[in-house]
Amino acid sequence: ITYDVEECSLNFIAPSRTDFCLWTDGLSVLLGRDMSSESMRSELEILLSMEIKLRLLDLENVAIPDSAPAVPKPPSNYNFCYDFSQTEQ
Repeated sequence: ITYDVEECSLNFIAPSRTDFCLWTDGLSVLLGRDMSSESMRSELEILLSMEIKLRLLDLENVAIPDSAPAVPKPPSNYNFCYDFSQTEQ
């Protein structure tokens, strides 16, 4: 990262690629520059993809609720599976 009028450079070592991307994006924003890491591009692509899917749902007149649905009560028992080990007579 370069800074100041004299184009001095700042070198640092990050423990992982993710940390490197977070630090360089954060420092770039503080310096008034665009975020340019591959992690930011990947996250932006995911968000844009989700936005497109939501807009397509809206075109199909699918109601998108403003809040999450209520969580149902737990079932009275958890015997959801049929026991195939017992033979029918």
